[in-house]
Amino acid sequence: MENTIGGIIVNPAVNMHADKMSDEHINMFDTVFKDIDGAGYFPLLYVGSQLVAGQFHTFIALRRFIHAEGPEKSLVKVIIFQSLNNDFAIHSISEF
Repeated sequence: MENTIGGIIVNPAVNMHADKMSDEHINMFDTVFKDIDGAGYFPLLYVGSQLVAGQFHTFIALRRFIHAEGPEKSLVKVIIFQSLNNDFAIHSISEF
């Protein structure tokens, strides 16, 4: 499938025999979350991308809040926006 505006590309390796996440995707994820305080985000799976006026990249991640009662963990869907200038920003984070 080719990139078309608004089209979603699902990473075909999303299955039990999946290849490891690419260094490019890990670096992208680490870049947008490096200055986040109070919670840790750890990428588990790169799902795929969507071409818009830039590109959306979707990840499944583990979120760990740190507070007095101890860490709280949950799975979240993270969408990172990559601009045409190759800048990255968090577009959305949602719980399952």
